[in-house]
Amino acid sequence: MVSLLVLVRHGDAEPKGADGDKARRLTPEGLKRLRKSYPSLFADFEARGSLELWVSPAVRAQMTAEVVADALGVDANEAIPHESLYDQDDEAFLGELRASDAGTIVAVGHVPFMRDMVEWLCGEDLPFHKGAVAAIEFPTGRIARGEARLLWLREA
Repeated sequence: MVSLLVLVRHGDAEPKGADGDKARRLTPEGLKRLRKSYPSLFADFEARGSLELWVSPAVRAQMTAEVVADALGVDANEAIPHESLYDQDDEAFLGELRASDAGTIVAVGHVPFMRDMVEWLCGEDLPFHKGAVAAIEFPTGRIARGEARLLWLREA
């Protein structure tokens, strides 16, 4: 049962090109900023139970997930693609979350989905800038509207 959810918004990405939205990469500056900030941002992070890294199939999210994996000391190759993160499908994502046996899920995706999830789960309407990370706990054990508590929101 998931007791800790960490939502990560991808870093600064290049504009949409001929290859489409999913192919957009992080800008060199965006990647550099994440590599610089994530080690200290995640320095005191402690997973609760087993950890799974979920990622949108968009290239910019996958690149961000690689930096997150490095900061957490986990294998980026074990990141699990979730279309719900790219599609910003609340119902599918919440269903996947409820079905997971992991204690901690770190999910890398996009806005407005990340911001909307914080608001739906915690009742907090906060900005969610590029590269931002939010940690959410489920003290009642239920993944339901307003049942979660925002532990922190950190900017990259």
